[in-house]
Amino acid sequence: MLQLSEHSESIWLSIPKSSLGIASFSYEIRFMFTAIVNNLLKHSCYVTSDTFFNQKSLPDIEEFFQSLQASQKIYQASLSRQLAADLPPDIEQTALKDEPKDWFIKTADFGDECDRILQHRDGEYTQLLEDIARYHQIFQQGYDKIILIRPTTYSGYDIQLTAAMQCLGYTKEQFQFIIVQPIKLYAFHKPTQQIHPIPDIAPAELLKAVTMDALRWYSLRVPLTEVAPINISTAGKPTPQDSLYRVQFAYLRCCTLLQQAQHRGIIQLETNGGGGEISPTEIAAKLMSLADYVWESPDAATLANLLQAVPKILEQSAAEIAPHLVCQHLEAISETSLPWLDSLSLNPQNCALLLAAKQTIFELLENVLAIALPESTFPDSNLRFVKFSED
Repeated sequence: MLQLSEHSESIWLSIPKSSLGIASFSYEIRFMFTAIVNNLLKHSCYVTSDTFFNQKSLPDIEEFFQSLQASQKIYQASLSRQLAADLPPDIEQTALKDEPKDWFIKTADFGDECDRILQHRDGEYTQLLEDIARYHQIFQQGYDKIILIRPTTYSGYDIQLTAAMQCLGYTKEQFQFIIVQPIKLYAFHKPTQQIHPIPDIAPAELLKAVTMDALRWYSLRVPLTEVAPINISTAGKPTPQDSLYRVQFAYLRCCTLLQQAQHRGIIQLETNGGGGEISPTEIAAKLMSLADYVWESPDAATLANLLQAVPKILEQSAAEIAPHLVCQHLEAISETSLPWLDSLSLNPQNCALLLAAKQTIFELLENVLAIALPESTFPDSNLRFVKFSED
């Protein structure tokens, strides 16, 4: 994978398991695609997913709760401060003296509507207590930030959680919540010759119309916090109007032209023998920096600039949790490269750019977005580096 910078931050990433059957399929499938956030974060920080958090690592809730009881941020009462505000000041010592009591945490001091219960009067601990104990332990293990990717139903609870963690001395900035919006499906209605929204359909039927890779692409092509519109009549179809197809086609054209250059003796393509692709960073050690070339066409110069901008795009995408920026950059690469590919002359300089473009598309599409390039687009899947002819 492309290594971009020194690890500046240690992040804990939490993506709750999906619950197919409870929410709509179109929502669940988009939520499933958020696993690629882990790929993005690896480019700019140290990241651990909560899938590695096992039962043995869970904190002792009773011990944690006892450590909180001396804090001024929690209190035991029959009513929360908010409910008791309009009652006599001594209500707890008089009318409610013998009433059972809950343990509250003062989340209202940090933007919550009211204080929340950590332990009910019957001794049962709340989910909020279990969560703050868990996240407190994660921070104690040295993590700087926790990112939680959530369905829309979590938005209110996240306010409570953040406020409770602030009671423990953490900051709002140490938490980032990504509320993922669902996919919205559209289809072409032949009788009316118009595009219409359609209701959620069964997975098997949807996948007959749209491949999983196309669903992933169009799901990630817009911000996760916005609804993802997908036209099942056109998405992923092999037409020039389809953005995913154009990206894949640009990769295929680069492969084909590199093979032609090898057949003509302009370059020699070698394979690493181990399978898989390598990143543009590794190729750079074998080639002159693209910035050192004087390009014969404006498209070639623009393409070279786009390829060199990939590290910054990945860092920005990771910082903003914005995979759509990667999709947009791939679209820009394909839009620039396709006209150039149709008119270029095969020479060592252009072949250097061809190989860099090919490997960059592979790196971003397969290794970051986890979208497969069709096998038919792999004329030689193990290209290792370029040797120029002596002529």
